[in-house]
Amino acid sequence: MADEPYKSLGDAGESELVVERSRFMGRACPVASVDEALALVADLRREHYDARHVCFGLRVGVGARAIDRSHDDGEPARTGGFPLWQLLDGDAITDALIAVVRYYGGVKLGTGGLARAYRDTGREALQAAGVITIYPQVRLDVVVAYDTVGKLEHLLEGLIAVHVADITYAADVTFHLNVRCIALDAVRQRLALLLQRPPDSFEPERLLPA
Repeated sequence: MADEPYKSLGDAGESELVVERSRFMGRACPVASVDEALALVADLRREHYDARHVCFGLRVGVGARAIDRSHDDGEPARTGGFPLWQLLDGDAITDALIAVVRYYGGVKLGTGGLARAYRDTGREALQAAGVITIYPQVRLDVVVAYDTVGKLEHLLEGLIAVHVADITYAADVTFHLNVRCIALDAVRQRLALLLQRPPDSFEPERLLPA
């Protein structure tokens, strides 16, 4: 998992356009894997079994492990799935699928008109889903004495890169923190200064993205 923030979709979104009697139905969804994305496409094919085409573009992962795919499903090359993938690639959106179902209306749109119709339908679905920034995080457990709790709470209130996931009260108090990876070094420095401990005494544990 990359430490840097990246863009994905906040929710699923849908759209529908009619172009020269052809009906285009778009769906944009966040996905965690290629298998999940392909399963969603299969569901669309079953739901719209009488549609002429179900095209899609997807991106999963970031950096060197990123996977990009598109499928034109019988449309002329690079007119169906490719424009949908371009929407994701152009805005650096990942862990996302855009699929468009087309019911043919009897009028040929030409390659330019076809690509434009798929792109416009996909763009509206993408806007309906909403693009968000995801910050990969780590878990950081900080143990303090009861008389230090107030000072630590005051520090944490001013750190937008830190979320207090839980607090455990025992002989000492343990703050279970979710810390954005990009701010980890700075947060460790602040904790070290407050608690008079070396920064490397705060060892993080990797978390899934929020």
